[in-house]
Amino acid sequence: MKIFIDDNILVKDRLCAEYNFISPYSATAAEKIKSAGMRITDKADGADAVLSSKIIDNMICIKPTYGTVSRFGLAAGASSMEQIGVCANNLDDGFTVLSAIAGHDKNDGTSYPAEKYGYSPYSGGLKKVNFSELNFKYADCLAEIYLIISAAELSANIARFDGIKFGHRTENFKNINELIINSRSESFNLETKLNALMGAYVLSKEQFDKYYLKAAKIRRLVKQELDLIFKQADILTHTLCDEAVALANLTGCPAVIIDGEILTAREFDEDKLYAAGKELLI
Repeated sequence: MKIFIDDNILVKDRLCAEYNFISPYSATAAEKIKSAGMRITDKADGADAVLSSKIIDNMICIKPTYGTVSRFGLAAGASSMEQIGVCANNLDDGFTVLSAIAGHDKNDGTSYPAEKYGYSPYSGGLKKVNFSELNFKYADCLAEIYLIISAAELSANIARFDGIKFGHRTENFKNINELIINSRSESFNLETKLNALMGAYVLSKEQFDKYYLKAAKIRRLVKQELDLIFKQADILTHTLCDEAVALANLTGCPAVIIDGEILTAREFDEDKLYAAGKELLI
């Protein structure tokens, strides 16, 4: 099995291209892959740690419950939504790799205490509901809430990459201000710069209550509404889109993307997602 590690998952002595630095250590997920006897073939760019609607064609993407896979060694962006997952050619391989990397890590304060998670398809009956059948109160603003919170967290997280303590250091500077400005200008791509600017804006004193605080409050209400849905159903189905992806990321729930569909379940119900995914592939 060939294993490709995403660029923002650190591997010792390899380049993190997103922030342009050589990592001095490996992420826990990378170490667990090696411990399971799997070989990391190379680093890849394009599969975000935050579940994305931009999925490689014919790939199955599995996002586990937030906190079940260590985030130690993940170059932080949107910390409260990033969860290392697996993209694979088939569902069984995906859950095999996920079983290898999931489990508690003392280096990650968001890690749940279970030492290991072994995944297998749920054998009972599953009740599914399609998102289009629901009158989800906050459906129209899910993508916007996700964008506000993720930009704010990214802006705060990349403040450390100043060319002094962490990250790329420019050779073109005459004073401390030029060192910081040029290091960040050379290191960050346009998308990162735009998100950082928006994040700084929504976190500013004048805009904090209007944007970030309001988004955080709505996020809590979104989770409460989703919890009510999962009291009536095991699996929520949705056509793959930014709205559906935002729902899984904002709530920390596990999700699987298969053939243009996204299946979401309550926390720790990956086995039900596994079974629902197999049904979808029949």
